[in-house]
Amino acid sequence: MAEEKSGYPPTEKLYFKNAYLKEFTARVIGQEVRDGQRLVVLDRTAFYPESGGQPHDIGFLNGVKVNRVEEEDSVIFHYVQSELSGEEVHGQIDWERRFDHMQQHTGQHILSQAFYQVVKGETLAFHLGQVESTVEIDIQSIKDETLFQVERLANDIIFSDVEIKTYFLSEDKIASVPLRKAPKVSGLIRIVEVSGFDYSACGGTHCERSGQVGLIKVIRQERIRGHVRFSFVCGFRALTEFKHRLDWLQAAARLFSSEEREVPAAAERTLAELRSLKKKQQRLEENLAIFEATEMLARSQSKIVSGLFSDKSPDELKFLALQLIHRAEVMAVLAGLAENSFYLVIAAAENLRTDVRQVVPVLQAEIKLKGGGSPTLVQLFSEEKDKAEAALKLAVDFLKKQSGLS
Repeated sequence: MAEEKSGYPPTEKLYFKNAYLKEFTARVIGQEVRDGQRLVVLDRTAFYPESGGQPHDIGFLNGVKVNRVEEEDSVIFHYVQSELSGEEVHGQIDWERRFDHMQQHTGQHILSQAFYQVVKGETLAFHLGQVESTVEIDIQSIKDETLFQVERLANDIIFSDVEIKTYFLSEDKIASVPLRKAPKVSGLIRIVEVSGFDYSACGGTHCERSGQVGLIKVIRQERIRGHVRFSFVCGFRALTEFKHRLDWLQAAARLFSSEEREVPAAAERTLAELRSLKKKQQRLEENLAIFEATEMLARSQSKIVSGLFSDKSPDELKFLALQLIHRAEVMAVLAGLAENSFYLVIAAAENLRTDVRQVVPVLQAEIKLKGGGSPTLVQLFSEEKDKAEAALKLAVDFLKKQSGLS
C-alpha cells in the first residue's frame, strides 16, 4: 500500500463499514507532537474526523482521552491527551455524541429533500452545531403553512421508518442515481440513500433507518445572503427542545395565573395595560418636572441652575433641564446618579447664545465621559460615579467664566 503525503498509509475507516461500531481494536503506526499537541495514527479507526459540516468524534484510546479527530490525505489523526503505550489499542467512541450527530445529519438529508420537493429550494450550506443545526435554503421567504408542509413531509419519511443505505459508486456510474445535488468530489463517491426519497453524496455517519431520527422540528429562520437559513433539531435534541419550551411556557402561565393556551392573550393584555400605565407615568413625571423647575427657579440666586439627583432617569433629567431653560433665561447643569455610573445634562436658553458643547472637552480632560449634543443641550455619561459632584462643579465653574453669568 502506497504511503500518502503525510508519510502514513491511508487509514481504514471503520465508520464507513459500521456507523454503530462503539468499540474497536487497532494498531498504532505513528505518534507525533504538533504545536504542543500529541497526535496518534492508527492502521484503522472508528473515530469520525471533522468533515462535511459534521463535527468529529471524541472518546478514548486505551483509556487516554481523544479530544479531536482530523483527516489529512486519507490519514486520520487522533489528538490525544497524553502519550499512548504499546502497539495495540482499544478504542471507545463517545456513543451518545456519535448517535446525536447521526440523528442530526440524517435528519438534515431528509429535511433538505423535503424543502426541495415542496418549494424547490436547494440546500446551499449545512452546519451541525452543539445545540441546533442549520440549513441554508435557496429561497427568499416561506409562509408558515408551507414550512409546516416541509416539516410534515420530512416527518412522514421518519415515521415510515424507511431503510437508509450507504454505498460507493465510481464517477462514471454516478449518473445512475438521482442525486439531489452534484458531488463536490471525484473518483469513488459515497452515496447516502434514504430509500426512495433522497440520494446524496456524503461522507458522514448516518442512521440505518429513518425512524431512528426520531423527529425533525424547525425552530427558527433568518434571512442570510438573500436566502433563508433554518435552525432545526432532531431526535433527542427535539425532545430536549420541547422540554425547555414547555418549561418556559408553563413558567409564563404561572406568572399570568392562566392556562398555557391563554398565555399569548394574557401577555397582550398585560402589555396594553403597561403601555397605558407608562403614558400616565410620563404625564405625572412631566407635571412633576414643571413643578420642580418652578421651585428651582424660585430658589436659585444664580443664572446657572444646578442640581444632583439620585431618583431620575436620563430622560427625566433632560425634561427637567428643558423646563428650566424654557421658563427662564438660564443655564441648567443637572447630574443624575445610577447604580455604578452617573449622567450629566447641560442646557442653555437660546437667547443666551452660549454653545454648551464647549464644556465637553474641559470635562473629558478630567473625567471619562461619553456623549454629545447640540449648542443648547448636551447629554453625557460616565462610569466614574464617584466623580459626579466634581463634574457638576467643573461644568458650573466653566460656564460662569465663559458666559460671565453668576
